[in-house]
Amino acid sequence: MRVTPLDIIQKQFSTARGRGGYEPDEVREFLDLVRESLEEVLREQQRLREELARRDAEVAELRGGEGDLKSTLLLAKRMSEDLKDGARREADVLVGEARLEAERILMAITEERRELQAELLRISAARARMVADMRAAIEVAGQVVHELGHAAPGAGR
Repeated sequence: MRVTPLDIIQKQFSTARGRGGYEPDEVREFLDLVRESLEEVLREQQRLREELARRDAEVAELRGGEGDLKSTLLLAKRMSEDLKDGARREADVLVGEARLEAERILMAITEERRELQAELLRISAARARMVADMRAAIEVAGQVVHELGHAAPGAGR
């Protein structure tokens, strides 16, 4: 049975028969109860202290881990931002290179178009010269035939 502070205050001992004072067995029995209760309280107090120390150690460990976790998260965030920035820069470089390549292709196409137009003009001019030369030849041939037809009307028979 656990002794409470109120039990101690209210405890009444019987007086010893024939001797004045309290009954020694009763006092001894009560003191044993008080001792057992005190030992139980001290054991519980010690257990609670140990539990508190263990929990304090856990809290300290968690706080240390929390700092590590925060550092890791900050590092991961920085790395993520660095990766994004690197990807943006690389994308900008690729877009720039693609634009330069597109401009080079457009310039090459423009040059090829210009060359094709010049070739078409040369071909058109050559055709016009050939048509003119053929007309001149046909005209000369027509004149020759005409002259042959007037020059000797019976000479060829």
